[in-house]
Amino acid sequence: MFKRGIAVVTTILLVLAGAALLLDRKSDTPISSVQTTSETAIDASAGVIYATSFPDADGREQSLGQWQQKVLVINFWATWCAPCQEEMPVLSKLQRELAGKGIQFVGIAADSALNVANFSKIAPMSYPLLADEARAIDFSKRLGNRLGLLPYTLVLDRNGAVALTKLGVVSEQELRNLLVKLSK
Repeated sequence: MFKRGIAVVTTILLVLAGAALLLDRKSDTPISSVQTTSETAIDASAGVIYATSFPDADGREQSLGQWQQKVLVINFWATWCAPCQEEMPVLSKLQRELAGKGIQFVGIAADSALNVANFSKIAPMSYPLLADEARAIDFSKRLGNRLGLLPYTLVLDRNGAVALTKLGVVSEQELRNLLVKLSK
């Protein structure tokens, strides 16, 4: 009975994620040219974003401001989110490749610190993973994730301007192209 309940919940989540992706789809425009629109309006200034902090898996508060002056890729995710787990190795690979160009990835989990710590042991990432089950989704909504679904990625340029908002799995090549362009 328990397994059947999990299957039903998983199916519902997958249907909702698919519907969200259809609603959020932006024709065939590559992400490097996507601009923030009124439907993905950001309700937080760069100052607010950089002043926000989340705990890491050890419970230490980490301010997003420590990465100010870098191209900052903020990825909202959860340990139970299959599409999130699908894209995380790509994000980790890009972090390793592009770190020397002033690019910083950070993952903010809508999950418990314990789950994130356990996940990190199984699948270590090359970028910081922060966790706040209660605040992560609300913060992502302020950053344009109007549906509150995962994964959701936001890219800030070196000046704190939004260069990209993306609901769903990001394409490695398109994200790489955007980040290389922003790192110049």
